[in-house]
Amino acid sequence: MLGADNMLRRPWFTDKNGNKKQPKNDWDDMLSTQEEIDACAEKYIRHYQELRSEFKSKTKLTDFDMLLLFIAASVQCLRWAVITNDSLRFSTAKAGEKFVDNKAKWIGTRLPTVRDIIMDHQVPYDAVTRSNFYKTNFLDDNFQPISTRISGTNHRYTALGHDPLAGLLFGTMNIATNTLTKNDYMFSSYIISDHKIDRPIAFFEVLDMTKSAYYENPLAIGAAFIKQIIHCSTDVFTKQGLPLPIINNISPETSKFLIGNRIDLYSVTRGVALTVLLNKIIEMVHKLYYDSSCDDKKLYEVRTRKVLTYSNMLSSVINVGYVGITKDLSRLDVGGILVTLWRILNDEKKIRKIEEDFIQKILDNEFKQEEDEVKQDLAKLGFEI
Repeated sequence: MLGADNMLRRPWFTDKNGNKKQPKNDWDDMLSTQEEIDACAEKYIRHYQELRSEFKSKTKLTDFDMLLLFIAASVQCLRWAVITNDSLRFSTAKAGEKFVDNKAKWIGTRLPTVRDIIMDHQVPYDAVTRSNFYKTNFLDDNFQPISTRISGTNHRYTALGHDPLAGLLFGTMNIATNTLTKNDYMFSSYIISDHKIDRPIAFFEVLDMTKSAYYENPLAIGAAFIKQIIHCSTDVFTKQGLPLPIINNISPETSKFLIGNRIDLYSVTRGVALTVLLNKIIEMVHKLYYDSSCDDKKLYEVRTRKVLTYSNMLSSVINVGYVGITKDLSRLDVGGILVTLWRILNDEKKIRKIEEDFIQKILDNEFKQEEDEVKQDLAKLGFEI
């Protein structure tokens, strides 16, 4: 790259006879003082700000844009008002889970076969009751059966098999070995017999049993993985739902609080999907009114992004305000808020890139025009570039 001294050095030109010469107007003389350099820099900065103002003016929302913005915000508000977090769910867990007949029972610690896995519609980490063997042989200091701290109301956020992400590993292992693993720091685990908690085991035993299952019958691991996906996909739509990924592993109590307010994997993903779908429809409607004869395509895209982002922001603000007033956290539109945050970050980046291209294009045209003028003046003086 040329240094500052080279940039201000007089350029050489070739006249009609092929001789190298310099023009009389020396750049060094034009920018001989710091004051003149500062004035020149200030001039270009001011011009840059003028171009930014021009971009904002050209991408300012029109009356039609504002109308569509408020329509979009109203539709988004209607979405979370009508389709609440507890809508469109199975009334009972069995309604979502019982898609095949229960024709097989797992006995003792025998590793389940592929047929066992496929034919039994239940999964071991759904077990919440203790077997007679457990109640008889595992007692505390008061000769009472040791509590597993697992119940029908908390097993969705207590058993690792119900975690949408961790369950792909732990749930598959549990199904393949007929065990249950909790999400505590010790990964407390249990053998499941006849769909009851039969006895506690160490987690490394679950790992060892999974290894044995893999070597004895690799297809059982594959069947367990498929069973895990199918089971979670049905649990998603039940009233108790599935916890949000990661949060369940970090803080089961937080998962308990969120699930209690119907903020789970289903409500959040459904909110995201519906918000994105409505945004796409609004985007298509806005683009129908694009007129190439009077609108620049890129600048029109900026207006479209503004309509979507501002409408999502308005809907989310109204939703948060409604939840704050009613104290009903189950109405919080987490999915819509996530989409709003994504649009704010993504659209800001896209709009900034379009603005930079807009300014650069104008500057390039201006420099090209100045260059053409200089060439014309030099040609009149007998110089060729």
